[in-house]
Amino acid sequence: MDRSGYCTARDGTEIWWGVVGSGPALVLCDGFACDGFIWPYVVDEFLPDFTIIRWHYRGHGNSQEPKSPDAVDVEDLCYDLRAVLDHLHIENAVLAGHSMGCQVILQYFGLFPEQVNGLIPICGTYKRPLETFHNNDMLQQLLPYIDMAVGLAPDALQVLWSTLTPSRISYLVAAGTSEINGTLVRRQDFQPYLEHVAEMNLQVYVRILKSISEHSAEDILPNIDVPTYIIAAEHDTFTPLSRSEEMHALIPDSQFLVIPSGTHIGPIELPELVNTAIERFLKNSQLWPVD
Repeated sequence: MDRSGYCTARDGTEIWWGVVGSGPALVLCDGFACDGFIWPYVVDEFLPDFTIIRWHYRGHGNSQEPKSPDAVDVEDLCYDLRAVLDHLHIENAVLAGHSMGCQVILQYFGLFPEQVNGLIPICGTYKRPLETFHNNDMLQQLLPYIDMAVGLAPDALQVLWSTLTPSRISYLVAAGTSEINGTLVRRQDFQPYLEHVAEMNLQVYVRILKSISEHSAEDILPNIDVPTYIIAAEHDTFTPLSRSEEMHALIPDSQFLVIPSGTHIGPIELPELVNTAIERFLKNSQLWPVD
């Protein structure tokens, strides 16, 4: 990052941001329990032409855990992003979001449409992701019991969580069960995700998971009037293709791409395809900087 620092959210939580490049603003919004592992190829590709803004959600990466324990819903994250952009004097930007980041950027448009020049939801959904996780609602049904267990034995479960998550077993399980396409992704690109998840406070993790499981931006979609490019993956088991197709149908004049053979981490499985598609969208939508 050329510059990085912190700004203070409305409840006092310190939110990390990083900026690189120059030109129109392109804001990258992570997925749940991520601190940027999905974006390296996007940053490399668009750095020459855009000011790229990275930031970490509360309780993620370099940002603090929330000062207000219950301030973890999607709107809270949107207000954190607003604090970042205000701190950096960014008046408007294109927002790209991966996974949970799709919910964040859609909700952000609902709250602050005047700041949004374009939207790029990638491998995500617009509502209640646990309803369709692995094409069933089992995780949704289990979540109250997971929350109860974490509340009863937080320290023991935190140790177990931190020990097992970044292991090679986790990687092999993911690759072997089609969570990711092991023939396309490099371990060094995916391992940072496992390591970051292991470092998260498990209680914060569960509170945010509960929040996004209840969130819906469905009422916002018909009102979106900025260029929107939805990118989905053919074999995404976290946020299935059908949800992106619904999003495409609900957002007027939106554009749509399916990453063939891709999974939930399509941007690091087939980065050239994704980057080329985003560049074409930005140029066709007149969001590319003028020479």
